[in-house]
Amino acid sequence: MKILLHIPYIGGMGADRFIYNGYKYAWEDKGHDFFVFTEKDNLGQKLEETKPDLFFASFECLKIPQDTDVVKEYKKKDVKIFMGLNPYFDKDPLRLAILKDPDFADIYYGNYNPKGMKNFELIIGKAYHLISLAADKNLYFPTPPEKKYECDIAFVGANLPRKKEIFKRRLLPLTKKYKVKIFGEGWTRQDKYFWYFLTRLGKKLGTDYFYNLRLKKELSLEDERKIYSSAKICLNFHEKLEGGEYISDINERTFKIPASGGFQIVDFIPLIKDHFEIDKEIVMPKSDEEYFEKIDYYLTHEKERKEIQKKGTAKVLRDHTYHNRVEQAISIYNTL
Repeated sequence: MKILLHIPYIGGMGADRFIYNGYKYAWEDKGHDFFVFTEKDNLGQKLEETKPDLFFASFECLKIPQDTDVVKEYKKKDVKIFMGLNPYFDKDPLRLAILKDPDFADIYYGNYNPKGMKNFELIIGKAYHLISLAADKNLYFPTPPEKKYECDIAFVGANLPRKKEIFKRRLLPLTKKYKVKIFGEGWTRQDKYFWYFLTRLGKKLGTDYFYNLRLKKELSLEDERKIYSSAKICLNFHEKLEGGEYISDINERTFKIPASGGFQIVDFIPLIKDHFEIDKEIVMPKSDEEYFEKIDYYLTHEKERKEIQKKGTAKVLRDHTYHNRVEQAISIYNTL
């Protein structure tokens, strides 16, 4: 098959480029032709050039009406349309009217909790398919630990404003008691302002120069794997979204840490319970009190910690790679 994936901006430092890399490797490794549609491209031209069998679109990033009209046109030409959604699909009346059009898309999907998308199924009258993020097994796999990364606790991730509150409550207090190593963007003044400005400028100018320059200074994927496998505990925090506990998704780090051979303690995201056995494959405390208790406990109970890590690693490599997500997409496609 020919696959066209909608990733608005690959040249950023966020999840888009990792999602792109993961899907590209998985689809091509399974023998399919893979193409990408970005914000720099004209959708009609890209569809005409690639002639895909399957188009993975991102609804909130499509231009109205030009892109949505093109989607309907090519659906009539038997291009199967998988339309990605977020939980805020009904905030714009114009976009809501498009979603209600029975000729707009074949499948609606996303990586958000289906319990938080029940409103979509009631309003639109179509099923919502959960296709979670995953680990790219070409980049994340069990890695021997390295002495320079050994520590009690490690966190790899950007210092995002939407995580400021949970960092203050759960991450920074640990630095006073344990050997903690933090890696990622925004933890220094240069990261927070200088590189952010240059990346935004590069996006506006349509150049990848600043992105490539910044990439050279970023933590390498090999080092990221070694951090996960070398730390006793790897922490993972999610961005909190408006709308309650079921308006949530699972970030890639949830899968990357165990894929690399790391032991993970993650914040409370209900959807994770559908992917892992809690306290057997991953540790997910609900409260701050329980969180600090789990930190203390697993730092001093190595055997139990390693047993959970091994089971978590096995689960991800078996069920939660982008190869698994490709197989899921093909299974859905074959029902059309």
